Amino acid sequence: MKKLLLGMALLGSISMARAQERTVTGTVTTAEDGKTLPGANIQIKGTTRGTNSDADGNYRLTVGDNATLIFSAIGLESQEIAVGTQSVINVALKADTRQLQEVVVTALGAQREKRTLGYSVSNVGGDALTRSGEPNVIQGLAAKTAGVIVTSAAGTPGASSKIVLRGPSTFTGEQQPLIVVDGVPINNETFTSSSADYPFNPNLQGVNNSNRALDLNPDDIASVSILKGPAAAALYGARAGNGAIVYTTKKGRSQRGIGVTVGYRLELSQVNKLPDLQSEYAQGAGGKYQTADAGPDQRLGTDDDVAAGTPNSWGPRISSDPTLQTYDNTGNFFKTAVSHTTNVALVGGNERASFRISFGNLMQNGVVPNTDYKRNTIRLTADGNMTDNLKIGGTVSYIKSGGIKAQNGSNVAGVMLSLLRAPASYDLRNYQYSNGYNRNYYAFYDNPYYTVYNNPFTDDINRVLGNVYLNYHRSSHLDLTYKIGADAYSDARRQVFSISSNGDDNQQTYGQVNYDNITSRDIYADLILRGEHRFSEKFGINYTAGHNITSFNFTENFARGRNLSIPNFYNLGNAAELYASNTGTRRLTTAVFGQADFDYANQLYLSLTGRNEWSSTFDRTKKNNFFYPSASLSWVFTETVLKNSPVTFGKLRLAYAESGIPPVPYRTRTYFGKPSFTDGFTNGLIFPYGGVNGFAYYNQIVGTPDLRPERVKGLEAGLNVKFLQNRIDLDVTAYQQTTVDILLQRPTAPASGFTASYTNSGQLRNRGLEVMLGINAVRTPAFTWDVNLNWSMNRSKVLRLTEGVTEVSLESAFNGIGGYAIVGEPLGVLYGTQWQRNEQDQLIIGSNGIPLLQGAQSNIGNPYPLWLGNLRNTFTFKGITLTALLDIRRGGAIWNGTYARLQRIGRTQESADRERTYVIPGVMSDGSPNTIAVSALDYFGRYLGDNGGAAEQFVENVNWVRLREVALSYRLKLKKYVEYVDLSVSSRNLYLKTNYKGVDPETSLTGAGSNLQGFDYFNNPGTRSYIFSVNFGF
Repeated sequence: MKKLLLGMALLGSISMARAQERTVTGTVTTAEDGKTLPGANIQIKGTTRGTNSDADGNYRLTVGDNATLIFSAIGLESQEIAVGTQSVINVALKADTRQLQEVVVTALGAQREKRTLGYSVSNVGGDALTRSGEPNVIQGLAAKTAGVIVTSAAGTPGASSKIVLRGPSTFTGEQQPLIVVDGVPINNETFTSSSADYPFNPNLQGVNNSNRALDLNPDDIASVSILKGPAAAALYGARAGNGAIVYTTKKGRSQRGIGVTVGYRLELSQVNKLPDLQSEYAQGAGGKYQTADAGPDQRLGTDDDVAAGTPNSWGPRISSDPTLQTYDNTGNFFKTAVSHTTNVALVGGNERASFRISFGNLMQNGVVPNTDYKRNTIRLTADGNMTDNLKIGGTVSYIKSGGIKAQNGSNVAGVMLSLLRAPASYDLRNYQYSNGYNRNYYAFYDNPYYTVYNNPFTDDINRVLGNVYLNYHRSSHLDLTYKIGADAYSDARRQVFSISSNGDDNQQTYGQVNYDNITSRDIYADLILRGEHRFSEKFGINYTAGHNITSFNFTENFARGRNLSIPNFYNLGNAAELYASNTGTRRLTTAVFGQADFDYANQLYLSLTGRNEWSSTFDRTKKNNFFYPSASLSWVFTETVLKNSPVTFGKLRLAYAESGIPPVPYRTRTYFGKPSFTDGFTNGLIFPYGGVNGFAYYNQIVGTPDLRPERVKGLEAGLNVKFLQNRIDLDVTAYQQTTVDILLQRPTAPASGFTASYTNSGQLRNRGLEVMLGINAVRTPAFTWDVNLNWSMNRSKVLRLTEGVTEVSLESAFNGIGGYAIVGEPLGVLYGTQWQRNEQDQLIIGSNGIPLLQGAQSNIGNPYPLWLGNLRNTFTFKGITLTALLDIRRGGAIWNGTYARLQRIGRTQESADRERTYVIPGVMSDGSPNTIAVSALDYFGRYLGDNGGAAEQFVENVNWVRLREVALSYRLKLKKYVEYVDLSVSSRNLYLKTNYKGVDPETSLTGAGSNLQGFDYFNNPGTRSYIFSVNFGF
């Protein structure tokens, strides 16, 4: 790695001066309005040498004898000009109405004109990421294009974001797309720390872990291409079943001197939504006040406790007792978080070499006290022409990130659990006794202040991302590139639970410390041959052939110490009980691939691709290589018809492809592991036990040697039309994606000694429609108004499971509800308990006045939305730009377990109406109307709450309209030393209107590393942000 860094540093400073005849200068403008054109490409014909125009459209280039310059820019007609004896060449480029005005990066980093593609690709500019203010480049894609669902785990620093393209493509495997940076796939996992002896789903509690794409600095991103379907991503083979997202980073450019940009951003964040809580009634039960009292030893949970307290707020009216008063615990607890972002970049180069060096610093503080996320990024990108035919370049970046995270979810040390359940009569700010122990209203919960200051989770990530390439360009027929990339990181985590905290694994309050050290190393290498050939003036071919090898290595070393002797000394040597576990995963894949792109008469384009891939996850004694084909066709019909009509451009496209989702390693054979035994409530027992070690078949599942990859078969058709000289741009795509051979566990006969075997038998279908509309409503030299509208819908359906299986749990969740795959239903439906109803859909009421539960569980909600839409308006007037992004969601169920529990314990505003009885609408078993009155305690606890209530009662079908982004910016152009100053003020989630009763419904209890969707059980809240930024260009 030292050699790589040194080589890249030397490359950035290479001077390729050669004897030249003259220097040509000039200015590039647009013919339509005469404005200068920054970023135009000026290339010496027949070579790889060239430059780009600067921010004012100026360029300078040294040329030889008989040189011809090619001037080009996206959306404009190219011009070729022979230099001759000229030393100044000014060029005005005309609009090219035949083009889609966009070049996109596709699979394997290839740049292609969008007009030639037979499949849908969405492009998002790097400025859209930075304008969003999101530190996570995944979250920054929310509401930016059609067919994309982005879900943030929470608004806390470092929380993960999950992205799904065109619906989930598998049941229990990876559902997120492949993330590619500069042609090299990177690791985007979200890993949850948990000991191997923990028998439950660790995603239901713990902290909001980070997805590793969070390590990327948005300020380094130039553009993003979203390859939504198998046809777009097929060349990535078995890793592209969920699509791919390709990030292209900023590069150096040829210019006079060295350009410097400096940016600073200040962000103020606040909680944007919380459940409505009552503040009239005190802690207690039956109208009587009671709270916790630790007794003389000032430690809750010991024998001398006077009272353990209660989580219930069914006590007296606060106003009726002069010793009580009301406290705004949520208002006191959450703070306005202040975050700082600084970015510095140096850019330079000439026609032979270029470089960009950048440094980014993020210091993000959370609305939850004592939480933060810090990220420092150093990045070097350099390219240089060794000769006229040989080019070398690459990128290396070092990222150091991490911070402090707070407890979340179904967790008695969780922030939101104790905070929202806290009675209005209790002041949480007095959170510890004089001896430093936990002080709270209930002995079995941690005070939220105590947990954030005494139970921190910290992570420290060191990561190196980089690639080096060598390109040999012999002619248009032969272009050869070898690229090797590396992604290596270490993640050192520590979780502590102070003595007296209830958060330790066994809830014994004796203190605990966990150390989790994670290392990951991925190596990726491509050898790619590209070329083109013209058979005639109208007919040609572009071809690609290549070889790939990829290796993955992952290791986790976990250590735990329980029962600490000395308070606040978190060392394993201070623990009376020790535990350790070690896991490791290795995987190797190789592949050969090819692509042939045919074009005819600048209107008909046919693309064929194929990839054959070998993987170590398959048994080497069986078939271990698989082929993934694709074919796409596009016809630009306006080259033949509608030439003299308002239709400026029109294209039909059709594509079919197959890509894969590989099984996780070690499924083809049967292995031994350490068995565990649990009763479903406690952590149970695991070997070693009593000083004796023991092993059993791992999860009692037998391996299957002839496993195959899950295969995603995608068919899509689309129409793209532009009207009125490209002022209106409409793109419509319809698709169907069917996943076959989904990996499942098939039950086996108990006499075999196993409970299940792995099998490829599941089938899943996604169908959808995507609409993208762009309108240039007003275009004058001084003022423009652009409108962009995206709309999409997706319907998934489980077509098949396996013999003997009627339902598959995606992950374990809660009693009475879970996320399942069920034949005939959408994937991931919330499957839980329901009330009994008659044929008229009326509740059937029992003799106690409470509705009766059905005996079996069923589908009670689909967590995925009916449709998504977003609308962006952008206005520019001279140097002023105003943009606003409206995000709309219709439908999508969320199980609001938070609100169910708050109803039960009397904390919701609804439950304040308690000094009366209730008659629940419904009928008795004989069909007569229900007239039985129940108490407010039973109404809110047993009907509207989770004290025996049906899970369907707590499922909300969520709609929202949110102003996701609004920004006002101004560019002040200067001369001499400062080229420009950009000033901006913006807001994220400034406005949110929703029918959801909990926190911001863009939430996920289990985070990006889970396939459960639509669960809210004391999730950490979302935020609203105000951002002020300034950028200088020198």
